[in-house]
Amino acid sequence: KTTVDGSRLMVLSLGTVPRRTAEDEGPSLTVIADTTPPSVKHRYELSDPLSGIAIDPESEFAVVFAGASDTSFVQNPNELIFVELGRGPGVDNPFPKTLRSFGGRPQELTFTPELDVPGGARRLLVVQTDRDVALVDLDDLTRPEITIQLTGGDDVLVPSGVAVSDGDPERDDDTRIAIQVQGDPNVIVVDLLPLADDEESPQTFRAAPNVVHVGGTPSDISFVETDGGLRLAALVPARQTLTLVDPATGIASEIDLGAPFEQLSLITNIVGATDEGSDVALLWSSSSSKIAFVALGSTVGTPYKAVDLLDLDEPVGQVHDVPSPNEHLKLLRSTNGYRLMVLDLLKRTASPISATNAAAVTIAPTGTRVWLSGGSDIAQLDLGSLHPLNLKLSHGVHSVFDVMRGDGGRALIALHASGAFGATVLDADNPSLADSSEYVGLLLGGLR
Repeated sequence: KTTVDGSRLMVLSLGTVPRRTAEDEGPSLTVIADTTPPSVKHRYELSDPLSGIAIDPESEFAVVFAGASDTSFVQNPNELIFVELGRGPGVDNPFPKTLRSFGGRPQELTFTPELDVPGGARRLLVVQTDRDVALVDLDDLTRPEITIQLTGGDDVLVPSGVAVSDGDPERDDDTRIAIQVQGDPNVIVVDLLPLADDEESPQTFRAAPNVVHVGGTPSDISFVETDGGLRLAALVPARQTLTLVDPATGIASEIDLGAPFEQLSLITNIVGATDEGSDVALLWSSSSSKIAFVALGSTVGTPYKAVDLLDLDEPVGQVHDVPSPNEHLKLLRSTNGYRLMVLDLLKRTASPISATNAAAVTIAPTGTRVWLSGGSDIAQLDLGSLHPLNLKLSHGVHSVFDVMRGDGGRALIALHASGAFGATVLDADNPSLADSSEYVGLLLGGLR
């Protein structure tokens, strides 16, 4: 995996198993920098071979953990190995931390941005297990985590998503974490509040959970800004509604959407806020061939809406972000993979692109083109003109990578998984089979 900015590659290695001699390589996490040529920045030794890894979107941490496919004789599923990427290996880097468990094991990790909480600003790692949620202080890993138990009695409540709000930037007592619960019409909103005067705790804040009802089982949640203040937005496909909940009072209002939307993404940073300062959200669904632009707001306690529906040819299976200079575009891949729609958030238009096979989508880091691949076919789609350039390779394509060359140009590497792993290399800016290089076998022996 790479860091979000693409500047470093994280390579998690199991090493030689079993490790019988001193020369046998042990398990490790290697950080490779995008220098020319690429160079190993750090190599962190691990005590056991682990296959799970989560990369911090701010590139400060990597967390290694036991994956579902790991086969070590003895495992601690609640142990997280924290690697601080800005420092080299040391006594406390990597840092192993075992979460207090009530019978669950970690399922999902979410890194928060810096939050203004009582005791000072800091970042948290929100760990969803199959029955509770833990908050880990990334500023001080030696502090015990805060566990928010969801399950009581015989009913097992399973967290299925989280949303985070830092609240008013002038306050440190209104940070909130919303927890979506699998198959449940309630969302748990956790306030991070100051400690009581007589409360003794290794933490500088306490977690106070509250239950809010959103009218049905939500498929996605997010904190949003309306002209009435902060609201928790919850999509309820069964009711075809978007529920807005005031997290301070628990009072809920509904917006009728007219379609069973399942996913929500805020696009305010691209299209701008409404005249009232409200957020704008993009909604989509794998069960409806519509998308919606929703301007959020409220007036005198009664919600109003500005829902702009756009009809598509197919339901949306995946939504891909496009980097600068085309961040105003999103690529919508149909559920069957045969159609790609280029959505312009500013013009609110969706241009269809068709394929004869289910196509995998790879967006170039330059933000100027997208690569579609299926079978032995690849195609370059220019995001300015939407002109496709088709090429048929000699072998089936497993994956493609648009990378920078040593001379400053860009190359496309198409990997082939048949037989000994092979590759075809083309000029990414002007792809032509006449100028391509084909490697029928890649020998990986001795690669470190």
